[in-house]
Amino acid sequence: MNHTAKKLLVGTVGAAGLFLATTATANADTTHKVAKNDTVWDLSQKYGVSIQAIEALNNIDQNSHLIVTGQTLKVPAKDAQVSENNNTAQAADKKADTENTSDVTVKAGDTLWTLAQQYNTSVEKLRELNGLAADAYLIHPGNVLKVNGTVQATQQPAQTEQPVQQQTEQPVVQQEATQEQAQEPQLVVSANHTTHTVQAGESLYSIAQAYGVTVDSLRSANNLGATLLVGQTLTINDPAKDPAQEAAAQQAAQEQAAAQAQQEAATQQAAQEQAAAAQAQQQVQQPVQNQAPAQTQTQAPAQQTQQTQQTQQVQQQAQPAQVQQPQQQVVSTSADGSAIAAYAQSFIGTPYVWGGSTPSGFDCSGLTQYVYAHFGKQIGRNTIAQESAGTHIPVSQAQVGDLLFWGTPGSTYHVAIYLGGNSFVAAPEPGQSVKIGNMAYFMPSFAVHVN
Repeated sequence: MNHTAKKLLVGTVGAAGLFLATTATANADTTHKVAKNDTVWDLSQKYGVSIQAIEALNNIDQNSHLIVTGQTLKVPAKDAQVSENNNTAQAADKKADTENTSDVTVKAGDTLWTLAQQYNTSVEKLRELNGLAADAYLIHPGNVLKVNGTVQATQQPAQTEQPVQQQTEQPVVQQEATQEQAQEPQLVVSANHTTHTVQAGESLYSIAQAYGVTVDSLRSANNLGATLLVGQTLTINDPAKDPAQEAAAQQAAQEQAAAQAQQEAATQQAAQEQAAAAQAQQQVQQPVQNQAPAQTQTQAPAQQTQQTQQTQQVQQQAQPAQVQQPQQQVVSTSADGSAIAAYAQSFIGTPYVWGGSTPSGFDCSGLTQYVYAHFGKQIGRNTIAQESAGTHIPVSQAQVGDLLFWGTPGSTYHVAIYLGGNSFVAAPEPGQSVKIGNMAYFMPSFAVHVN
């Protein structure tokens, strides 16, 4: 009997020891080596323990929640009863999540984290409901996701257990969209505005000059890219000039100059014809006078004097038209380009006067006309006429003294004289004076070598 009791006691003690050993093994801490993209929150979900327990056991900063890849962490054992309770709670939560699931269409800027905050759930639950990978963060506009919970009226603060790493990994698409919205300029269009269609060879500077506005004004009124496109329509706010009216005025001035020149030519021709007729009459009468009596010979000087007076009267009638022309000394018709360029630069500082063609004030074509006339070359009064004064060449082949034009042939709006390199001299616009310009900032469309 005693022997049997001893056996029973030994067996009981052995079983108790085995139970204790098993309990000790179940309660022992577990170690985990941190892998890429692991967070304390992921480990707490994986091992069923709280974030605070893991951080307290491993001395992790509870503000940053920072862990490092390759770091070995101790994971505290979970109590069996707590595990069972957690499993029961998780099952209940899963059932409730399934019953309260709805579909949401992803919009631009949405992320798993923002949707979790909006519907008062977690990123892990969103991944689980939608079969996403454990390290998935990126979603795309148009995706339909299942969510549980309802939209909160106000934005909730970030969950304490949300990893900082997850919060900072916002999609690049969202950041770029936000930056584009912040950088998109607000276009300004005034009540007094017009439109302009970009032509080949034009630049922002040339368009601004043509309308009497600034380049900044053009940029503020138009959504411009790196370059202008031919055919692009620009908005011009508060234009100070009208290129169409200026072209019409130049055309009218050209026609007036042509009519005046034609009238002068007709007057001179009439004077020459009258003088020739008087001379022919004198030659016919001379033989008769040699054979006539002395009285006829004494009348011949009087007749000759009368004819001379008639000739002088005709010449005096033609004289006023010649006086109206500005007096300008003609030097030579064979001057080289450097002499033309040097003479043009002598007028630097002369004020811009619309329609001006004298040293008291020039417009762009008035300056070029005056300079070339000084060397005996008549090139016309406006830019359209001056295009035909020589041979059209590319700007890259221009020589010193050549004409530079802005705009398309037949509708140019500005002209200058080439000085070499990137420089030219021109009468720019009202309010300015004759000065040297730089083609790096105002590139001509083509050049003309005057014949």
